[in-house]
Amino acid sequence: MHQSEIDRQFEARLQRSLVWFRYFVIATLAILFIRLFSLQIIKKGELYKLSEANRIQLFFDPAPRGIIYDRNGKVIVRNIGSFSVLFSPTNLTREETEEILKKLGGILNLDYHSMLAKVRSSIRQPLNILLAENVPRPKVFCLAEEKVNLPGVNIEVQPKRHYLHRNFASHLLGHLGEIGPKELRALSRAGYKLGDIIGKSGVEKIYDNSLRGRSGGRQVEMDARGRQIRIISSVLPEEGDSLILTLDERIQKLCEDTLKGKAGAICVINPANGEVLALVSKPDFDPNLFTERLTPSRTQELFTDPGLPMFHRAIQSQYAPGSLFKIVTAIAALEEGVISVDETMSCRGSLQIGDRKFKCWREKGHGRLDIVQAIAKSCDVFFYQLGLKVGGDKIAKYARMLGLAEKIGISLPSEARGLVPDSTWKKINFGEQWYPGDTANMSIGQGYLEVSPLQMVSLISLVANGGIIYKPFIVKKIIDGQENVIKTFQPKVMGEVKISSGTLSIIRRGLREAVLSGTSQVVKFKRLSVCGKTGTAENPHGEDHAWFICYAPEEAPIIALAVLVEHGGHGASAAAPLARRILNGVFTLKGEKEPEIFVYKD
Repeated sequence: MHQSEIDRQFEARLQRSLVWFRYFVIATLAILFIRLFSLQIIKKGELYKLSEANRIQLFFDPAPRGIIYDRNGKVIVRNIGSFSVLFSPTNLTREETEEILKKLGGILNLDYHSMLAKVRSSIRQPLNILLAENVPRPKVFCLAEEKVNLPGVNIEVQPKRHYLHRNFASHLLGHLGEIGPKELRALSRAGYKLGDIIGKSGVEKIYDNSLRGRSGGRQVEMDARGRQIRIISSVLPEEGDSLILTLDERIQKLCEDTLKGKAGAICVINPANGEVLALVSKPDFDPNLFTERLTPSRTQELFTDPGLPMFHRAIQSQYAPGSLFKIVTAIAALEEGVISVDETMSCRGSLQIGDRKFKCWREKGHGRLDIVQAIAKSCDVFFYQLGLKVGGDKIAKYARMLGLAEKIGISLPSEARGLVPDSTWKKINFGEQWYPGDTANMSIGQGYLEVSPLQMVSLISLVANGGIIYKPFIVKKIIDGQENVIKTFQPKVMGEVKISSGTLSIIRRGLREAVLSGTSQVVKFKRLSVCGKTGTAENPHGEDHAWFICYAPEEAPIIALAVLVEHGGHGASAAAPLARRILNGVFTLKGEKEPEIFVYKD
């Protein structure tokens, strides 16, 4: 082959190679152009945000919750400063993150694996992950000294809820906790977000929207190692509105001290308007525990404690009312006209109904009694006979009319409804008819009846005020940070019971006579006229439960009181003496000699 032919073939191959090379260059440039177009034009906003996220971080500043005062302006719940440790793993490798968490665990005595799990679970929100709260000052100083070796770690001062008197009014005030998934779904439209601390019970829950305020925040420029350079912009948090309660700190403390060491409840309200002056439930708890994010095991321990410290007995417990219910039976009988004030019936210690003998608490009986004396002596046989004359269904009708078997409407969660049975109820639930024995039992507050202490204080209040059922309320006013009144709460009438003045007069006479010469003599004072009623609720599982309700003064009542002592025994010996101590303290009846303790099984 000639040299010229070889040269032509080589030149042809070179030309083809150059053509392919040009295609390759054009294709490469096209790919680069498309990629640049995508980055610079299509994904410009997204990439800008990612770039800014690496440079700018947002720190949320929680708003201090509003202060809670008693009716006289005494602070009972406020906020104090608390140190929290936040961590942002942005720009840190996995190895660096793990090393930092190990150092933090050593300084703060925190479990490394728990912190690592929290960081990994927050992958969608990698900025400012809360790792520790309520860090002691010495630990904060150690962290500050090690700050250069802990990139991404920040120490923040945040408001912490502080309940000044620990267990004081804990069920009424409530406690706080981190918002749960169900709560978040329900409240997200109202501005609540993941990680928010909200009210979980009591007024902290019911008035959370007023108390919580509005969170602030800061945009902070960070370097590549997660260290703060400067604050770009900030919005100050707005403190929540404050509450002025109807609660009287002095009366509340008096009631708590009186019930100390016992299980039960005490309710004190003003019968003239429904203001709650004290609401006590024992055992109780310290709401401050929940400001430190309890471990699941400690939380479980509190909620499964056999003493039920989280159970609000004042509004949630349901027991037979015992002889307190004789007030209802007497009202039904007088209103239905089956007995007059002068009519008497005899008590010989028991009453035969069918094949069963129903006994009186006084074995030898009370002899002949009229209705005023029967209330005062709390004679069971008298009320057996009276109940049989009225009938079970009519007694149930009056009980419901007087506010039983219904929620009274107090502004607290989980109020119990109670139970007032009748023939229809028994047929549906047991498939049985209503017997005379059921009526006899109900007439003296036993059997299927269930009431709460709140319902019993409402019952004695309507007797005191002439038949008005007020909605018990806890908050008098909501005020802002400058003490401007945002809202004032007024008494609300839930119902007016149509009871004749004559009937009410007879009931009041019976309650007053109970204090002067009957089962309630332990609350007899020289300088204070009290009207009251004892009660004992039978308990098939142990010692009976003791009840006492009263109001004072007789002429113009300003206080109504209900005392329940679980497993206390008899109302006259276990509950009424506690009421005496409370009345003595409320009205400062110094020098009043306590009367002889009479032994009554009621």
